[in-house]
Amino acid sequence: MTKKKWGILVKFICIALTFTMAFSIFAGCDDDDRSSKKDKDKEESIESGAGGDRKKIALTFDDGPHNVRTTDIVDELNKYGYHATFFVVGNRIDGTEYNGAAGLKYAHEAGNEIGIHGYTHNVYYDECTKEEFESELNKTKNAIHNVIPDAKIRLMRPVGGYITDERVKQCPYSVIMWSVDSNDYNYTYKKGDTEKEWKEKVDTIVDNVMKDLDEGDIILMHDLYESTYDATVILLKRLYEEGYEVVTVSELLNNPPAGQKFSRAGQNKNHNSVG
Repeated sequence: MTKKKWGILVKFICIALTFTMAFSIFAGCDDDDRSSKKDKDKEESIESGAGGDRKKIALTFDDGPHNVRTTDIVDELNKYGYHATFFVVGNRIDGTEYNGAAGLKYAHEAGNEIGIHGYTHNVYYDECTKEEFESELNKTKNAIHNVIPDAKIRLMRPVGGYITDERVKQCPYSVIMWSVDSNDYNYTYKKGDTEKEWKEKVDTIVDNVMKDLDEGDIILMHDLYESTYDATVILLKRLYEEGYEVVTVSELLNNPPAGQKFSRAGQNKNHNSVG
């Protein structure tokens, strides 16, 4: 082979190698872009609670608001794009017993639903007078509106779940019970508990919710307890992984009418009074 021909061959090989390396780099960058997009889509899916057809359930929290617990629970809900319903106690908003106005406002501004529980949490609607019944509802409504004037209040949950059928019919709100009880109020942290006992309590709360959970259920919890917050962190992750979406009660029940009682979407589960 002549020197001239050899030089042409070497140039040809160099050009071919350069083209091959450039193509490999481009393809690798394209794979990285696709991988990056896939990871980003996954993150957005977790944040939005999206990901196809999900089974809708409602998480509800009674007895707040609490400026620490309620806020922390809302932060966890936000990670998944979920929204809960908070049935609040009036004298724990206006400072008579506790000033939880900041927690209430935080929950509302994050898109969660606010419902009425009672003003004092010691008046039961199956045995009180008509005047007491109306006072409990109106004073709680006023306490809510003093903090969040634009709040649309559509729901009420009676203290302890106790209310007569006649009072249900008279109620200017939808009366919301529950179909799944976490029993979190029986598993609060106590002074002297060990870390093992804390874990056992949290695991029990989570198991109480998940063992019989089904689409359309309304879950009862309480946003006053540290153990409830710790259980909520685990519970939300489990719910997401098992294909559930947490929505407000009004969304789950498609804006239920006032003067009627509901315990779940579908109404084929019973509840035990407590709340």
